[in-house]
Amino acid sequence: MTRTRPVDVRMLGSLRVRRADGSDVLADEWRTKKTRDLLRLLALAHGQPVRVSTLLDRLWPNATENAARNRLRTAASQIRRTMQDSTCLVRESDSLRLQHANVDVSTFRALAQRADLASRIGASSEVLDSVRTAQLLYRGDFHADNDDSAWAVEERSNLQKIHQDLLCDGAVAALDLGLSREALGLASHTVQLDPTSETAHRALMQAHAELGEVATALRVFETYRMNLADELGVDPSPQTMALHLRLLRGDTRQAATSVRR
Repeated sequence: MTRTRPVDVRMLGSLRVRRADGSDVLADEWRTKKTRDLLRLLALAHGQPVRVSTLLDRLWPNATENAARNRLRTAASQIRRTMQDSTCLVRESDSLRLQHANVDVSTFRALAQRADLASRIGASSEVLDSVRTAQLLYRGDFHADNDDSAWAVEERSNLQKIHQDLLCDGAVAALDLGLSREALGLASHTVQLDPTSETAHRALMQAHAELGEVATALRVFETYRMNLADELGVDPSPQTMALHLRLLRGDTRQAATSVRR
């Protein structure tokens, strides 16, 4: 085939694959669930080879080695046929590697890493740019056909944590840049995903305060304080308590320094 662009593999949310010629792969073209999960496992490797033994253990753990290897060969061939590209999947020693592919998970992880590094040096504009781009990629949580398998659960949990941290960093960066409304949205989203995030609650309190909603900010604190007491038997950190006290005094400007981790 004449290659015009890389294959596009999107796994955040429902699986979406676009061939090199720009056509979309329809769901029933994969034929089997194992074929789709093989594609996911290879795409999650970020262009690195995955040992055959790992693929067999994750996809056909109860089959004999010969039977599992036969099924792997069949699934790999089906990926090449479905992609209409015999070069998209290559064998390297006793490993398989997906090549010529843009993978949303890889791009998302790279953006999150960039945002984290920028956050550490206080480059708030770069943080927020990365967060905005990453949010467009994160259409939903990662899922597999064998969704309860250990590898799928681990990948989903890791990506969820990265997403939550990314949103939280974005909320703090937006506050630094004076974008209170955007900070409010990012902090609210983080709190919904991770009700235990103290940084997100501080950002939410500060965003409400900067928007003139001090009473709402104080209610956020009180709800968080009660939840901590009920569930863990602890109080908010001194940093959060200090922010609360400043808001009680009506000092919303100085409170901004109490948000960052």
